[in-house]
Amino acid sequence: MLVCRHLGHAWLLIVGFGLIVRQTQAEHILAIFSYAFSSPYLVVRPLIKELVERGHQVTVISGTKHFPTIDGAHHIRVLRLDNLLNDLIDFENGLDMNPSKWRKATWISEFYYFSSQYILADHGVQQLIHNSTAQFDLVIMNTPISDALCGFAQHFKAPRIGISAYGSAWIIDYLAGNSAPSVYEPMSPLEYTSTRSSSILDKWDSWVYKTEEWLLERLVYLPPQIKLYRQYFNDSYSNFDEIRRNFSLILVNQHFSLGRVRSNVPNLIEVAGMHMCVHKNCKLDPIPDDLQRFMDEAEHGVIYFSMGVEIYMKWLPDKMKSTFLEAFSNIKQRVVWKYDGLNSLKDKSDNIFFRSYLPQQQILNHPKTKLFITHAGLLSIIETAYYGVPVLSLPLYYDQFANAQRMHLAGVGQTLKLNSISVETLNESIYEILHNPSYTSNVQRMSNRFRDQPMSPLKTAVWWTEYILRHKGATHMRLPEHEMSFMQYYNLDLMPILFGRIGLTAIIVILLAYKLTNWIISSYYIRLDLL
Repeated sequence: MLVCRHLGHAWLLIVGFGLIVRQTQAEHILAIFSYAFSSPYLVVRPLIKELVERGHQVTVISGTKHFPTIDGAHHIRVLRLDNLLNDLIDFENGLDMNPSKWRKATWISEFYYFSSQYILADHGVQQLIHNSTAQFDLVIMNTPISDALCGFAQHFKAPRIGISAYGSAWIIDYLAGNSAPSVYEPMSPLEYTSTRSSSILDKWDSWVYKTEEWLLERLVYLPPQIKLYRQYFNDSYSNFDEIRRNFSLILVNQHFSLGRVRSNVPNLIEVAGMHMCVHKNCKLDPIPDDLQRFMDEAEHGVIYFSMGVEIYMKWLPDKMKSTFLEAFSNIKQRVVWKYDGLNSLKDKSDNIFFRSYLPQQQILNHPKTKLFITHAGLLSIIETAYYGVPVLSLPLYYDQFANAQRMHLAGVGQTLKLNSISVETLNESIYEILHNPSYTSNVQRMSNRFRDQPMSPLKTAVWWTEYILRHKGATHMRLPEHEMSFMQYYNLDLMPILFGRIGLTAIIVILLAYKLTNWIISSYYIRLDLL
C-alpha cells in the first residue's frame, strides 16, 4: 500500500509537470532591438527576462552597454550601437533647444538608418541569417522606423510582435491596421500640443501637422530602410509596405487611465508600466543610507529633480543650471537632484542632495516626496502616476511635450519652457503645486485608476506574447483594413465619387445662380427702359 501511495504521488507529479510544460511550451524567439540608448531597454528587458524564465529559447540582438546579459538567453552583441548616439551628436556644444521639424526628421532618419545597418552588417547577425538550421517561432522587435529589420520575420517565416516603447501615434495605428486612428498624436511631436477644441481651425491645423508627418515618413524615413531591406533580404521591394505592416501584435507603452484614451484594435495591447518593479517576484533595492536620512528628516517634504537617464546636466547651459540652483536654494523643501559632473557646480546649498545615479522608483514611493520635476519622459510620467506624485514638466524633445500636456490637462501638474525658465517662474510653479491640494488629489485618483488592472502590465505582455505563439500568429486578430491599400485604408477611393457629386451639384447651383442673376439684371434694365 505504501509503495502504491508513493507511485500515485509520483504519477501526480509527472502529470502536473506535464501540464505545466504544455501550458508554457518552450518556443524559439528572436528579439531584435536597435536602441542606442538606455531608457527603451528598461521597457523590453523585463519581458525578455520573463520569457526566458518561462522556458522559452530566446536569442537577443542588441547593443552591449545598455542591455545587461540575461542568464539563459543567447546574446548577439552589436558593439557599434553603443556609440551611435555620440557619433551623430556633438554633445559638447550642448543640446539644440529649437530644431526645426524637418531637421529633426533628417536626424532621426539618419539615426535609425545606421542603427538598422549596424545590426544587419554585424558578423554574428550575418551568421544567424545564413544559418540554414536556424528556426524561430516568433520575432520581437522595436517599432516604428526600424522597418528594414522586419525582414527577419519574413526570412525566418515567423510571426512578428512589435514593442512601442514611446507610446502610440498614427504610424502605430497604421502598422497595426487600426481603422480609427487618434487625431491627437503625431509621430514626432516637436513642441506639438494636442487640443480638445472642436473648432474647424484646430482640426485643420492637426490635419496639416500629420500630413507633414506622413510626407516625412514616406520621403525621409522609409527610403533608407527600403534600401537596407533590399540589400540584406530581398532585392524585390514591391510589397515592402505589406511586409512592414504584418504585425501580429504591438505592445504599446501606454494606458488609457493616463489621459490617452484610444480606439484600439485587438492586436494593440496597452502595457504601460511593464518596466516597473511592481509584481510579486520583483524587489527594489533599498535607498542608500545617506539619502534615506536626508529624505526622512525633511520637515517640509522633498522635491525630486531628474531629467532622465539620457539627458546630462553638463549639456545644459551654465545659466540654466544656475537658475535651478538659485531657485532650489530659496525654498524650504529639500531637493534630491540627479546631477552628473558635481565638480562643475559651485555654491551648493545644504537643502540639496546631489548624485549622478538615484533610485527613482524608490524616491517617488517615499512618503516625504511631494513633487517631481522632470523632463516628462514617458517612463518617468508612468512612474510618477503610479506612485501618485504631482509633476512639474520641463519637456525637451520628442514625446515629452505631449506627455507634459496630458499631465497638465489631467490637473496633476504644470509645464514650463526650459529655454525661457527663470528663478521666479520656477519658484511660482513649485509653490502653486505644493500648496494647491487639487494637484495631489488629482494624481492620487489617477494612481488608483492606473493600479486597478486585472493583471500587472508585465503579465499582460507575457500572456499576449504566448497567445500569439499558441495561435501561430493569430491572424484572426487583425482587421481586414490591414490588407488594404493606402487609398482604401483612408477611404480615398471614395473621394472621386464624393467630390463628383459635390462638384456636379456645385456646377448646377452656379449655373442656376448665373441664369438667375442675368434674369434679374435684364429685368432691371427693361424696367429702366420703360421708365
